[in-house]
Amino acid sequence: MDNGKGIVYTLTANCHDCYRCVRVCPVKAIRVHDGQASVERDLCIGCGTCVRECPQHAKLIRRSLEDVKEMVADNKVAVSLAPSFAAFFPREQWLKLPGALKNLGFSYVSETAEGAKRITEESFNKNAKGSICTACPAVVNYIEKYRPQYRNQMIPVVSPMVAHGRMLKKRLGENCKVVFIGPCSAKKQEALREENLDAVDGVLTFEELLQWMEDEKINFDGIEEEAFESHGTLSEARLFPLQGGMLKTGNLSLDSTDENVLHISGADEVLALFDMPVEQWPYKYVEPLFCTGGCINGAGFPSEKNLFLRKQDIISYAKIQGENSIEDIDRTVTCETGFYEEYPQTYYGYVSEEVIADILDKTGKASADLQLNCGACGYKTCRESAIAMAKGMAQPEMCMPYMRRLATQKTDKIMETSPNGIVILDQNLHIIHMNPAFKKMFLCNNALLDKRISYLLDAYGYEKMIEGSEPRHECINSKYGVKYQEISYFLPEENQYVGIYIDLSKIKFDERQLDVIKKQTLENAKELLNHQIGFSQELAHYLGESTAKSEEMLQRLMNLFE
Repeated sequence: MDNGKGIVYTLTANCHDCYRCVRVCPVKAIRVHDGQASVERDLCIGCGTCVRECPQHAKLIRRSLEDVKEMVADNKVAVSLAPSFAAFFPREQWLKLPGALKNLGFSYVSETAEGAKRITEESFNKNAKGSICTACPAVVNYIEKYRPQYRNQMIPVVSPMVAHGRMLKKRLGENCKVVFIGPCSAKKQEALREENLDAVDGVLTFEELLQWMEDEKINFDGIEEEAFESHGTLSEARLFPLQGGMLKTGNLSLDSTDENVLHISGADEVLALFDMPVEQWPYKYVEPLFCTGGCINGAGFPSEKNLFLRKQDIISYAKIQGENSIEDIDRTVTCETGFYEEYPQTYYGYVSEEVIADILDKTGKASADLQLNCGACGYKTCRESAIAMAKGMAQPEMCMPYMRRLATQKTDKIMETSPNGIVILDQNLHIIHMNPAFKKMFLCNNALLDKRISYLLDAYGYEKMIEGSEPRHECINSKYGVKYQEISYFLPEENQYVGIYIDLSKIKFDERQLDVIKKQTLENAKELLNHQIGFSQELAHYLGESTAKSEEMLQRLMNLFE
């Protein structure tokens, strides 16, 4: 297991050279070494895309469950429950969740929607600076690390989790601990930021909560419904986890034709948006969410439920619970924040054109027509892959065309340098390839290509394989003054035959080879005897064919004992 302290890490036992995490990582924060893909903490933005996409479940979100269990056992702990819970739990369990969480040991259960409403008001007031909403910690991390030119465009307001954590601590007393439960991996990283340590003491994903409930055998059937201990009218704020949810909470336009506002979700859209030069930024407010569809598709969301069904559940819950709370939220807690100015050196490090050209040359891509840009390695272009290799993030072995070329070259080299003759035949026993040793052994050249093997050598063994009586044939024979051992077999996928010929002219037979001769002699003698019996029975009809067949068998026997 990865011993680093990053939020997302690799379970190395499950990591198997597929490079899917490299392909899907929006910032290429994956380092591949010796076939293992590890997450580089300084480059990672915590979005959890690799966790969601890894087919081998080798990428995991670092767990906090044991720490939270200890916290609950020793302290008064309140829950800040992300509004996306309605998309994860069945409808009949929505109002049973407060009771279920208290059965786990929590003393107070409130909705993070309180914090969502509070930070929306702060973000959209007339004195707000910037235009980029900062509720999504993965977007904040991305801008801080990869798009520093947009740092001053971010609204300096905390996320709903941080705001709500401070609200709960003020409401319940400073000695109360707060645990946030939601679908987001980046929230774990956000809670560890120095400026947020006063707000949240622990973060669990829905997957961790589900595991805890299963361990404690929580049965919802025996739990009574009760209201969340939330303040304020939160109907619109409960839509916060959806794309455009923050704009909706602030009663701003969601019209996609309104040039003053923009709401987007998904890594591709976020990256495309920030490819726009900052001086061409036309928007008054932009709400970007790194997960496609919003927080209802976070990496800590273990449900297989359809994304649009999740959206329907969020809307349904907001309608059901819209007017239940009458006490207003606390607007006195601090919501202002700042942003980092430190960027990962690995990303910004300069790689010279000479180094890039040298790597492309060594991997067989010196010319543009050899740069396939297939993306199999995880990078969009061969040039990007070469830069990653120069920075130690990738290896040449990640390139499939390169590895295939190496494998072909090795196979060719083995054939060309083998001291034994090797011949490859098609399904009709026509010669496709002969190695140098075969040509030398039987005094032939490429003029025999496409001709049948029987033009040069006895095809008896191959014919037996075509008949289906033998999957593999081995014999010892003599031709052109060369005594040789033939080992032939069939390649079903290629529909080809391979013959390996070992020159025995100057070596002494060992016991195994003598056994082959004895077995072959016995088989030929039996075949000759059976044929002679048939010949005697139908002499007139088979006279010509039998004579020829007998001569062939006798010739083989004589060849063996030349």
